[in-house]
Amino acid sequence: MALPLNTTQLTLAAVAFSMAGVANADRGAALKDTYISYNHVGLQYVEQDLDDYDCNQDGLRAYGNLDIDGNWFGVGSVTDLSGNKGCGSTTLSAGAGYRTAFSPSFDLYGSLSLEHTSPDHGDSDTGLIAAAGLRGIVYNNIEGKAEIAHHTAFNDTTALNLGANYWFSPTLAATLDTSLSDEGNSIAAGARMNF
Repeated sequence: MALPLNTTQLTLAAVAFSMAGVANADRGAALKDTYISYNHVGLQYVEQDLDDYDCNQDGLRAYGNLDIDGNWFGVGSVTDLSGNKGCGSTTLSAGAGYRTAFSPSFDLYGSLSLEHTSPDHGDSDTGLIAAAGLRGIVYNNIEGKAEIAHHTAFNDTTALNLGANYWFSPTLAATLDTSLSDEGNSIAAGARMNF
């Protein structure tokens, strides 16, 4: 499924997320301080459909963030997928990001990462991921994320990444993420733990 990405879609997502926190700024700020951490690890089950390769694959993704000094943070992930028709891949990524307050409830962030993908069949490739997005409290203990990310590996692609986390406590959440691009789409579900 092809998805034309444009700045209007990203702007609408940003406005919707930020307006959710504006209604009650003090409460939103307190909830953000309670649940939003840049020190976390997570594990997700991922299902991915790649249009260009007529490939359906699934597997696990482990990821994490590490707060470096309050505004700077490190990012990293390992994704191992297998699929039909001989497809499958292992992807490693690592990088750094910077965040700043967008509203009392939301952070605006950007990150730059190095990504290496090794398909089960075919040549591997390495490239950069440049990402920017909003992350914060949508309602009570529900966290939302809207991000646009450009990947330079293989054929260059830009993806719209959306996510929601339901926080059971300040340290444990259930996660649901989706990624839409001109090369395919994916959905992932799992858990995240703040530390």
